[in-house]
Amino acid sequence: MRQICTLFIALLCIQCANDTNQLSEKEREFAIEELNKSRNNLLKSIANLNAIQLNFKSDTTSWSISENTEHVTLFIDEVFEILEESLELPANPERRKDVKFSDKELIDFIQNRANKNKTLEDFEPRSTYGDHVETVNILEKKLAKHINYLKTTKDDLRNHYVNFGTVDAYQIFLYMAAHTNRHVAQIKEIKNHINFPIK
Repeated sequence: MRQICTLFIALLCIQCANDTNQLSEKEREFAIEELNKSRNNLLKSIANLNAIQLNFKSDTTSWSISENTEHVTLFIDEVFEILEESLELPANPERRKDVKFSDKELIDFIQNRANKNKTLEDFEPRSTYGDHVETVNILEKKLAKHINYLKTTKDDLRNHYVNFGTVDAYQIFLYMAAHTNRHVAQIKEIKNHINFPIK
C-alpha cells in the first residue's frame, strides 16, 4: 500500500511539473489576439481591390499587393513546419539565455520596416496557391488551424527554440502576427503611391 501511495504521489508531481511548462491563459490569449488582429488588418487592407490594383507595382523591383499577400500566406503556412520540427527535439531550458527579444520587443522589431532583410527563397511569391482569392482562403484556413492549436496545445513552447535569432516556439506565433502587420504597412505604402490605379 505504501509503495502504491508513493508511486501515485510521484506521478502527481510529474504531472504538476508538466502543467507548469504549459502556456498560461494570458499567453494563449495574447498570441491569439495578435494573430486575429493582424489577419483583420490584412483583410481590411486588401478588401474591394480589383485585379489591376492587386497587381500594381510601384517599381520593377517591388512586390504587388497580391504578391505581399502570397508571401504572408507562405510564411504562415511554412513557418509552422519549423515550429513542429523544433518540438521534435528535447526541451532545452538552458537556451533561454539565447533568446534575444522579449515578446513585445520581438513584435516591435519585426513590425519596424526600417529593419530590412531579403526574404528566404522559400517565401518568395510565385503563384503558389493559384489566384489571389484562393491564396486568401488558404491564409484564413491556416490561421484558424494555428489559433486552434494555441487554444488546445499542451506543448512546452517556451522551452523549445528555433533559430530565428533566437526565438522560442511560442514567439513563432507573435512573429507571424508581426510579420503580417509589417506587410500590411507595405500594402498601405503601395496604395498611397501616386500612380496607384483608382477604380
